[in-house]
Amino acid sequence: MSMDGLFPETIDETPDQPDGVATTEEVAAPIRKPAATGIFARRVAGVLATRVTLFVMAFLTSILLSRILGPDGKGAYVAVVTLPGMLAAVGMFGLPGAVNYFAGRGASMQSLTRAVCIFTAILSILIVTVVWFSLPLLESSILRAAPDNLLRVILLTVPVGILATFWGTILYGRHAVKVYNLIQIWLAAISLALVVILVGLLRFGVNGAVAGSVVVSVLTAVAVTVAVRRLGRTSPGGAPASMREMVSYGGRMAPSTFSSYFNYRADTYIIQALMLKPKYALGQYSMAVTMDELIFYIPESIVTIFLPRVAGSTPEQANLLVGRVGRLTSLITIAMALCLIPVAFVGIHVVLPRYVDCLPAFLVLLPGAVSMSISKVLGGYVAGRGRPGLLAGGMIAVLALNVGLNLVFIPMYGIVGASLSSLVSYTVQAGIVVYFTSRLSGQRAFSLFVPGPGEVHLVVETVRRFVGHALARSPGSATQGRR
Repeated sequence: MSMDGLFPETIDETPDQPDGVATTEEVAAPIRKPAATGIFARRVAGVLATRVTLFVMAFLTSILLSRILGPDGKGAYVAVVTLPGMLAAVGMFGLPGAVNYFAGRGASMQSLTRAVCIFTAILSILIVTVVWFSLPLLESSILRAAPDNLLRVILLTVPVGILATFWGTILYGRHAVKVYNLIQIWLAAISLALVVILVGLLRFGVNGAVAGSVVVSVLTAVAVTVAVRRLGRTSPGGAPASMREMVSYGGRMAPSTFSSYFNYRADTYIIQALMLKPKYALGQYSMAVTMDELIFYIPESIVTIFLPRVAGSTPEQANLLVGRVGRLTSLITIAMALCLIPVAFVGIHVVLPRYVDCLPAFLVLLPGAVSMSISKVLGGYVAGRGRPGLLAGGMIAVLALNVGLNLVFIPMYGIVGASLSSLVSYTVQAGIVVYFTSRLSGQRAFSLFVPGPGEVHLVVETVRRFVGHALARSPGSATQGRR
């Protein structure tokens, strides 16, 4: 669905490059007038279409893994593959956000790539060394559900994961949206094929699933490296960005990044540490989280483009977008949440009946996912304005609240207690982000996320035009017949 209709007051006068890469001039000043939000809308729509495609393949992958491995095997797999994400949140010190920010401001590709190579080398050595010697402690506590040997295997993929993360932030920061979208779609298809072969046909179980994840990580790093090299030739950028500036920005962003990640994932580690059957519990809870995460496709698609767009605009131009984007995000995610409830219940009972115990946790967590969606988008505005440290104190407080609630509720209510803890902490986090966004933008807090009749009308009209356009193009339609 095109999202241009959600910004009807704008006229797009600046076409994209054929390969989806912005020109150097556009990167340096991506919002010269409100008309440029048409480009913003199209890029969000492109990322959203990609994420929907990725979801279809990822969901098929998840169903296959869930049916073949069962709750225990799925829990073991989740415990292993979430380790690189945890290490990135802890050990990358907000630097990917810094690279994205400076890429969005039009910094030279040479300075960005040099910084990425140095950051990757230093971080990889530090993270792998520290965690390798810490694994015995982790395996006896917050990673009890993970098979010992697989943790060491996945740890060795951390360097390529770090490199791919940095390259991806450059591609998005420089608006090479179509290129990165294509890479992600191809790799999702490869991931699905590997699961079918290694887990479904060859029956390698959790080992095969992790092996497929390792292969995809390596291929991702290779593909984005090639894409960034080509981007450097077509869009070299302007003035260089100093590593000192990047480290400074990343340091201010790190507390929020660290806190947000663990506010989002602390429950999975506490479940493993406290519950009697950690593999089964984590398998059930991961299914609840997977279904709730479907809501995130909208806000993640928006914030991927929104942060560098805000970074390259004036405060006044950014403020023109933030209210509309926040309200539309809220409206669409609420609608998705309501539609997701019957779909989830039917899907679990029909396709994955062994995961029926996840449904109460799914329902409790669902409103929290809506709150987290608002936090993601408005947090992108704050970071894009160059104020990532503004949220740091609040995010640390939310993390402390989340951990405390999990320690109390998980022993009492199991995975439903984990969902309840997330619901409370996500809602508090959204309140904090809305408050600081309101102060920074000068707009009333409720105007940033409470949709009005205007937003409802825009969404309804956009859907109506999309359906009409689809029907007009369908085989056998009157319009098609006249052609």
